[in-house]
Amino acid sequence: MLKIDNLYKRFKGADFNVIDGVSLTIHRGEVVGLIGKNGAGKTTLMKMIAKTKRPTSGTILLNDIDIFKHHNVLKNVGIMIDTVHFKHFSAKKNLSYYLKVNQKEHYLKNIDPILELVGLSHTNNKKANDFSFGMKQRLSLAMCLVDEPEIAIMDEPFVGLDPDGVNTLIHSLRTWASQKGTALLISSHQLNELAEVCDRFVLLKNGKLQSIDFNKEQLVKIVVKEHIYPEHSLELLNLFSTITEIKENAVIIQSGSKEYNDIINYLIKYYTLENTINEQDNLYQYFDGFERK
Repeated sequence: MLKIDNLYKRFKGADFNVIDGVSLTIHRGEVVGLIGKNGAGKTTLMKMIAKTKRPTSGTILLNDIDIFKHHNVLKNVGIMIDTVHFKHFSAKKNLSYYLKVNQKEHYLKNIDPILELVGLSHTNNKKANDFSFGMKQRLSLAMCLVDEPEIAIMDEPFVGLDPDGVNTLIHSLRTWASQKGTALLISSHQLNELAEVCDRFVLLKNGKLQSIDFNKEQLVKIVVKEHIYPEHSLELLNLFSTITEIKENAVIIQSGSKEYNDIINYLIKYYTLENTINEQDNLYQYFDGFERK
């Protein structure tokens, strides 16, 4: 669906590329998290996808069409970057006006469901100018999704939301992506929230993009005092399907495994049980010196 190929961006007067040979493919229905420190180029990359900035070189293809060589290619792309609202319109009127201006009246039927989905159905005739920041974020999300885009690009959608607002947004994104097959590219510094909604993650660092092998499953580490013999490791892997990894003196299994007691019983026949630890892969570990907020 979306294919970014060998993309570069260097601003005038700069002696480095803020985007340096980035390639990325996103398929229909995928939810991809884009992470990186401040100044890493995340917003610049998203703005190039939205055609508000031009790349120095490289291509961005949507359904095999170069977005910079053809007009109206982004008609099926939702964009949540610096969204502009009409301050004196209600949420419903903002959505209605947006659809009519873009000649998408056939999506007017989506207005009430999307307002319900993002938690704004109760606002009635309240003007957007009187909305809290979090409510404006929800309206931006509604405007991004109301016309059932093939792909939506979202820059920091969780900013300014309270915990209830974050939960509403996560539920909304999951539901919409699942029901409509919409692909999502989401950039955020709120990594715990991002981990809740995304299928996979990429890290932008020093202008370069790299995939992250991130395991969202909660895991349990069973630690013994002695090193586990290779023959026992092999037998454990053959006997128990919920073992994800065996280290020198530890067996890692999926949380809630029905095999937990059987694995413990196997281990204590040969080793001294020392500890069990709940652990989970954490997106924060991919940031050198990144301060968790």
